[in-house]
Amino acid sequence: MFRRTAVIAILLALLAPSAAQAQQNNENQQNQGTPTQPFQPLPPAQPTPAPTAEPEDDGGFLDSEISGSATLYIIAAALLVAFVFIGMFISRDAKRTLPKAHRPDSRRQRDEGPHKHKREAKSKARARGKAQKAARRRNR
Repeated sequence: MFRRTAVIAILLALLAPSAAQAQQNNENQQNQGTPTQPFQPLPPAQPTPAPTAEPEDDGGFLDSEISGSATLYIIAAALLVAFVFIGMFISRDAKRTLPKAHRPDSRRQRDEGPHKHKREAKSKARARGKAQKAARRRNR
């Protein structure tokens, strides 16, 4: 395996000078003006032809029926309707697939919810704060 790799490397090393030799110009190519040397100046640029004006097409579909901002408004309205429809479909499907145990009970009052204890604690804390404030006013 090592011998095979070494032979391939030697063959590639021997082929490299011939490739470099092939890249150099001979005198015939230099006289013809083909620049293959890397440091020779570039030939002058060819002048570009002047663009010709194309005739206008007056009978086009886009020019007569829909043009400009009206098209953009139509597309924007269609996208808005599509996004609203997609949102409604997703929310309706999410409500249907929600298990019954996780659905909110519409008959339950807000005060009967799981946070009733927190509300009572808050109201007691507010009452204590008001009492302390009143006591500070009396002791001035």
